[in-house]
Amino acid sequence: MIREATRADREALVRIARASFDRVYAFFAVRGLRRADPLLVAEGEGAVLGFLEGFVFSGAPPIGYIYFVAVDPVRRGGGTGRALVADALDRFRAAGGTRVFAAVPKDNDASRRLFESLGFRDVPRSALRRWYGWRGIAVQMRMVLAPHEALLARTFTDPSPAPAQETPIPSS
Repeated sequence: MIREATRADREALVRIARASFDRVYAFFAVRGLRRADPLLVAEGEGAVLGFLEGFVFSGAPPIGYIYFVAVDPVRRGGGTGRALVADALDRFRAAGGTRVFAAVPKDNDASRRLFESLGFRDVPRSALRRWYGWRGIAVQMRMVLAPHEALLARTFTDPSPAPAQETPIPSS
């Protein structure tokens, strides 16, 4: 079952973050718990199995960002990560988002396969600027993308303006 996290989940989330990530990533995952929205947990058999930290950057249209997905190492491979990401995608779409981004270490094959199986594709970092202008640059700065991470995007609808068409010159 996927649900919103509560204060009572904090100890389990910190434990899962520390078991799932190196010290630097675990630090940022724990720090992000305070600001995440959505902050989702997967629960089964009375225990927290994993969590997802997301953000919705306001504006028109809102921009969704999956900051961290972590599953208890003894519970991996059972579809928990997929269920968390799928639920977050539904929430981002319901909030009016047209795209959702995720940053994944280039060498994290399991995470890349998960996101790609849910429709995410590699995009250049310049895509945020190209699709959203100055707002995209501000969003990218708040994402804090590390050099060793790939930026992935899932598009629900294409909000990009159509390319300008040349006006034909009338023949005389």
